[in-house]
Amino acid sequence: MLLNLLKNEHALPWMIHRLLYLMTLGWLLIVPCLVSSDTLKLVFSDVEVSPYQMGNGSALMNPPGIAVDIIVKAAKNLGHTVHFIRVPNKRVLLTVQSGKADGAFIFSYKPEREQYGLYPMKNGKPDSDLRIASMSYYFYALGINNMKWDGKKLTGGSLKVGANSGYSIVADLKKMGFKVEEAKTTQQNFQKLKSNRFGVVAAQSITADAYLKFEQNTAVERLEPPLKTKDYFLILSHQFYKKNPDKARLLWQEIALARDYIAAQKSVKYLKDTSIN
Repeated sequence: MLLNLLKNEHALPWMIHRLLYLMTLGWLLIVPCLVSSDTLKLVFSDVEVSPYQMGNGSALMNPPGIAVDIIVKAAKNLGHTVHFIRVPNKRVLLTVQSGKADGAFIFSYKPEREQYGLYPMKNGKPDSDLRIASMSYYFYALGINNMKWDGKKLTGGSLKVGANSGYSIVADLKKMGFKVEEAKTTQQNFQKLKSNRFGVVAAQSITADAYLKFEQNTAVERLEPPLKTKDYFLILSHQFYKKNPDKARLLWQEIALARDYIAAQKSVKYLKDTSIN
């Protein structure tokens, strides 16, 4: 029958029309599968890192933090929704490793963390273009203790350092030869500093500066230069990436596109409204 139709030139227009119709129908059946809404399960710490993740505890705050805003925007642009889970800092990566969450944030790169999840990589290194944020760590000290930091050597009173438990800077400080005392929150570290439990606190400036401003604490000074500057990423579980490599890459790329716009739009409001517990 097909041969007869092909021999009949008058039938060709009808055949072409029919083929186009069937192709269009097939595409319409496929498209909903490609753009259907998926729910991503993402986990992050129950400790505040203002303005990127707001509030302490298991609940998602309102407003939730710039990192959450960026991820929600990126996921929405791809037709996805996000279910957020908050757990103690040391359980975040374990939750991803077990597959109970599709990803976690916000994490700087450490090779040992790759056993828990995957970073967006380029030429064997984390792709800075696909980060959620960049943050700098500084030493903070009581002005009366006359602590000095030249970028290599810390001098003054006690050389013991306070830092937030579970933060990557703890391992960096230990490699540099510092004795580190860990605490759960930024507030606890600065309270210990005030009591001279140690000479300096190593903290992310965006969090520490907001805390000191809120507390109207003028007794503490930030020591220049920065101790370290790091990029922070959404990492995705091995299980999620294996099943959805294209979706993973699109999500990281969408985060990069949304990042600067959301940060510029929200930063002033977050810093204005911030009250750190």
